Amino acid sequence: MNDGTDVSGAAGSGPVVPPVVAESPMLAKLKELGVDQTFITKIQNDLGAATVEDLIGLTEADLVSAGMKVLPARALIKKLAPAPMIEVPAPAAATTMNARLDLLPKVPDDESWLTALKVGGVLKFSPATVSGTVSAALANRCGLYDLPKRLVQAMEAQAEQLAEPVGADFFEMQRMLTEHSYAEIFAAIPGATGRYATQGRKDALLTKLDQSLWSALTSFHGQLNGWMDTWQKTGMSPNVLAGSIAALVNRTSAPPMMMAPPTDALRDGAEGVIEVINKVFAGTGILVATALAYDAQQIRKALEMPTLPAQVGAQNREQMLKQLGVAVTSDYPRLEQSVKQYVLAIIELSNVTVGQTEIDYLTALWQLGSAITWDKLGLDSPGRTGGRVTGIGASATRGVKL
Repeated sequence: MNDGTDVSGAAGSGPVVPPVVAESPMLAKLKELGVDQTFITKIQNDLGAATVEDLIGLTEADLVSAGMKVLPARALIKKLAPAPMIEVPAPAAATTMNARLDLLPKVPDDESWLTALKVGGVLKFSPATVSGTVSAALANRCGLYDLPKRLVQAMEAQAEQLAEPVGADFFEMQRMLTEHSYAEIFAAIPGATGRYATQGRKDALLTKLDQSLWSALTSFHGQLNGWMDTWQKTGMSPNVLAGSIAALVNRTSAPPMMMAPPTDALRDGAEGVIEVINKVFAGTGILVATALAYDAQQIRKALEMPTLPAQVGAQNREQMLKQLGVAVTSDYPRLEQSVKQYVLAIIELSNVTVGQTEIDYLTALWQLGSAITWDKLGLDSPGRTGGRVTGIGASATRGVKL
């Protein structure tokens, strides 16, 4: 019987259905945690909680005041506590900023280098002989061996211009060009003298170094860059980042972003560098390389003589080197130190333990290699050794084209 009240809504649409009111997230959370409806009502009405965030602010005393016993209240507070912050590992690009360069081998200074040679001899593959070989290769790359001859010519020209006799430094430079006494470094090897380090052998070894050592180093540097680039791109991938967070939260596995690419190719590359050095050392190579390193050391010391600039008509050392057409600037010692350490670290890679120690070591090696100004040596791409030296050993008059 129709009493006149419209209970069907629009014609033919059936009875009106009251809207469903969604349960608040706060109430759903409390029910999920098994809280009795009586206490849910008190938490909502008496304590004024309206959101899940409000629940996090509840204290044990609040719940006890609402009638809940102490132990259930304490258990509920622990369940409501926010999850601890998970520290997600930074991608490789960030971690490399704090690479520990102290993990890499130390470079022997000039004095310890000479001491090592005097005590142990030079007829073996050692940090001292490798360090000396790098010194020789770098000195040749930068035109350092040409300086004594240029200095002698400039000093003589300046003396003639001033109508004065040449000074004692002139004869010291002349001696460096004509006399090479290696008794100090060959003392530990019976019968070894400077006659083994002939100019012909020096030239041959320097050519071998320039054709093989630099290409081996830049090739390895390219491999290391590629390895690091792969790691960085993998670590920054959104999918890997999500997987890393899930792994850390669930504690199911190691975070994917911490898994660096395989290092087998890098170890093979390091063996390749060692093989190149071994070929350089074949025959009398170690003797000749050490003699060349000693020559480079003596030339660097001679350049520090305070009276030298005036004898070539220059006001200071920098102007003198500029006049001579060679820009061996303050960058040279730092560059030499870095390249030596880089080579020594590559050689030592085979002895580094696989795992996190290896990853830390390679990260530090990558950072060191990235700081080396390869472009100043004309080595601006992996495996490329041609080109002109710039900045460190550029010749203003002829260039140093190798």
